[in-house]
Amino acid sequence: MGALIVADAFDYVMQYVSRACGEEPICVHAGDSKRCEITRHPKYGAFRASATMIKGQPKPSRLWESMVAMGRLHDMRGNDKWRMIVLDCVMASLHGRSVRISRDLYVDLSDVRSDMFEAGLTIWTETVQGVPPRDVPVLMRKAAIRAAYQRATDQTRETVIERPEDFLETADTPELPGLKPSSIIHNTDPRDPAVAEQIRGERNGALFHKHNCMDAATRFHDDLRAGRRPDVISRASNAPMLARSSLLGSSHYYYISDFFPSFIGISAAAEALGITESAAYQMVRKGTFPCPHTRMGRSLKVHVPPLMHYMNIPDAIVHPDDVENGAAHASGLTKQWRVPRPLY
Repeated sequence: MGALIVADAFDYVMQYVSRACGEEPICVHAGDSKRCEITRHPKYGAFRASATMIKGQPKPSRLWESMVAMGRLHDMRGNDKWRMIVLDCVMASLHGRSVRISRDLYVDLSDVRSDMFEAGLTIWTETVQGVPPRDVPVLMRKAAIRAAYQRATDQTRETVIERPEDFLETADTPELPGLKPSSIIHNTDPRDPAVAEQIRGERNGALFHKHNCMDAATRFHDDLRAGRRPDVISRASNAPMLARSSLLGSSHYYYISDFFPSFIGISAAAEALGITESAAYQMVRKGTFPCPHTRMGRSLKVHVPPLMHYMNIPDAIVHPDDVENGAAHASGLTKQWRVPRPLY
């Protein structure tokens, strides 16, 4: 009989990522190859081979910048996919090293790899701010090697992570701030979920009117109602806690971020943040830029939802009717653009 092969932390990470990525092309630029400006994308196996470090050095560094940015972005959404991709590509460079440490120091290989995984994940969490993205994988790899050698000098430590995804579920991820109700709707209880939902839409409609972008919002709403934006409709309609989801037209719900472009250039992001473009590039080099950024070809792009989060702009789910009623209210019209729907 052959020797029994027991899966370790490295195997679980690779299996988890393989399931998450499937056979679809993987996009490190926009997270979705259909929305990316780059036309060609590899499947995960080829992507992993190109990203795996040789002798501890990421190759190429711009690829790792985008990988880390995608990981930070998905962390904000409570999604582990890209964090695990980063870990898998880092751990892939440690297969041979882990075997040598296990053999030379008489330590169980599964223990060595579990320690490496846990140390890498710890560094990922500790380097959210103040560390340039290209430096993160190198720090993760060094910490993993230190942790493996520490196992040999601390035999009392017996923690083995058999399912890395279970460990990841306990990691802290930032949450988007809640939306405070306003007083646009009078004589109602803002604690009622249906009322709060309508208030969200009307408040954003008032903001659209204030910033003179209601015409563009109306065109966007027309596209939703005509079924020309199925990607937006499916994403918002599947979101939980829609108090009025049983109403006619519930499929027209959308996230505020869907109205804006998915990515903007670094100069536009700097303007939104109130800093100069040169200061923004300097922050990117130092790893202190407050939002995840990625490269598309030679261009540096900033993802809009994290930028909204940093600027305390809630990415609320709204309905076009509510938004248009809020704009009409803010403009002082006595006749609303659309007849308001009943709350129940």
